[in-house]
Amino acid sequence: MMAPLPSPQESARSEIALMVEVFEKEKDVSAAWRAFYLARKYGCDLPDSINREIDRFAEAVGSVAERAYHGDATPALDPEEVGKIWKGHKGRNAGNGLFRAGRAYDIAIEVERLRRNGFRATHARAVIGKRKGVSDTIVSEAMTEHAYVRYMGDDELQAM
Repeated sequence: MMAPLPSPQESARSEIALMVEVFEKEKDVSAAWRAFYLARKYGCDLPDSINREIDRFAEAVGSVAERAYHGDATPALDPEEVGKIWKGHKGRNAGNGLFRAGRAYDIAIEVERLRRNGFRATHARAVIGKRKGVSDTIVSEAMTEHAYVRYMGDDELQAM
């Protein structure tokens, strides 16, 4: 008998946890906003780190409306200004952290698949590094970050 599928709320909680991890590690604001959206949609709680990021953005955007309300005829929120606010204090583009996190996970899964198909670990890492166009360092970091893939069952690993 197959295990029941997770409920939408359980799936949302898992994705929220991943988004929080990416935001806190990479400071990728798109991950914070994804977590915020899912939490609102499914009635889940968020950690303070995400709430602070949402508040930071809302305050910065809202300050334009506040200045206009108080008589400043020049406040404007053009795309360039929104981009500066979106990037936050680190000036990072949104989405890059999520890309790196997803790439690292994919690398770890692919290396482990090759290992289980008879490749030596060093050869599997070299093959995947070349296939993905990344350095040995990136492959090694991915394997360290996602070391748990070694303990996945074969069915679970193939489902990824």
